[in-house]
Amino acid sequence: MCRRCFKAIDGRLWIPAAVCAGGRSIAITGKMSLSVPANSWAGRGQLPSSTPTRTRESRIDVDPFTVRLVLHGDLDFFLRSGARARSLKRSLNEKTSVKDVIESCGIPHTEIDLILVNEQPVDFGHAIASEANIELYPVGATPPVFKYKRLQVAAATTFVADGHLGRLARDLRLLGFDVAYDPHAEDRQLLRVMERQNRALLTCDRRLLMHAVVKIGYCPRSQNADEQTIEVIRRFDLLGSITAFTRCLRCNAALCQVSKAEIIERLEPLTKIYYEQFRRCTGCGQIYWAGSHLSKLHRRLEQIRANFA
Repeated sequence: MCRRCFKAIDGRLWIPAAVCAGGRSIAITGKMSLSVPANSWAGRGQLPSSTPTRTRESRIDVDPFTVRLVLHGDLDFFLRSGARARSLKRSLNEKTSVKDVIESCGIPHTEIDLILVNEQPVDFGHAIASEANIELYPVGATPPVFKYKRLQVAAATTFVADGHLGRLARDLRLLGFDVAYDPHAEDRQLLRVMERQNRALLTCDRRLLMHAVVKIGYCPRSQNADEQTIEVIRRFDLLGSITAFTRCLRCNAALCQVSKAEIIERLEPLTKIYYEQFRRCTGCGQIYWAGSHLSKLHRRLEQIRANFA
């Protein structure tokens, strides 16, 4: 048993051995089952020297096999630049969940609405243990024949956005949507707010979307805030839920009508003269009125609606 190398059971790999304190060599255990001397590990003296030891029992080693993934819609967006393709292959040597296979390619599970393995719909926990063809569809690109096998929630109206999406958060609030946003929030804070308040996560960090706790999320494809807004409206079917100018752009709280008399001491001289209708934030107290910027905001709203005509 005391050699400089131990040969792996399947005969394909040699694993270097470490030298023990007594000058003997002991095998370094890996994923494969190796025979290790009983006195080579502390607390294992009760095992006979020929006892096989597995270091991971949650995985099942199998003969190497290849899976082919076919990407539909815009899912190739998540592949590395220069590696964009509609299909790709992955070599595996152990039984693996289809979620792990997908995310090993850089595609978050939140972007997948339908998975077909050998033409049969499966969920994210489906185990792959042999060669297979895997077809992946994003939301909005799934074939109608599988309309009841969807993996994503089609609609959402409350969100939490990461620190890089401030303009998007503001635009969605302008349209009346509840968007939690803190430019200094860390990943764990975003996940906590998402989970506790049952919000959809908006982030450009695809690794953040891969956390198992994330049930609903979206990664904007564009870097332009106006285009991101249109993407989110389309992804979560928000067009019919727009209630513009009803939410505070600063703190996200709802706005309510307030009489001019109640807030007149807070108004600028010209505002007191030319405006009669006002709204006040129920959270931070910010005052809003239909100033000269309103026509510009209405034009933006019409431009957004035009993308869905």
